[in-house]
Amino acid sequence: MPFKVEVLGMVRVGGKTVKTPLLVVPGIVTGIAYTAGDAFGDKFEIPVPLSGIIHTAVFLDKDDEGLETDVVLFTGDFTATADNAAFTVADADFHNFLSTITFAAFKNFAVNQVSSAAALGLAYVAPQGKLWAQMVARGAPNIAAGAAPMLSLTIIADE
Repeated sequence: MPFKVEVLGMVRVGGKTVKTPLLVVPGIVTGIAYTAGDAFGDKFEIPVPLSGIIHTAVFLDKDDEGLETDVVLFTGDFTATADNAAFTVADADFHNFLSTITFAAFKNFAVNQVSSAAALGLAYVAPQGKLWAQMVARGAPNIAAGAAPMLSLTIIADE
């Protein structure tokens, strides 16, 4: 049977909002052309709350290329693909696969570009307090020295 509930003031209905550190994508070789489907840099770890919902992902393109790029996320360690090789996920690692976030639409700021993926609603559990990730090129970027891309996530944490 329904009953009347009165709320006085603000009510907390979820966790807190957390932004991960802005991480430089490691292992990108400068001055070399990538091919669509190539691993774009090395595997890296993203420190996150133990559980939550990834709301937004931001990709900073300091090289001003604006080419579609994916970040592939895992809840456990996985076998990385070598930088600039065709990205693959071993069957043994699929149980740790979380999702892929695609950065496709870019805003150009004359000398750099940014892409945001918002309202993702990507729930996760990360018992080790981190996610593992690797970027995948969907175009043919050629990154200049000192212009490695950067990534951050905004998370609604459960804790």
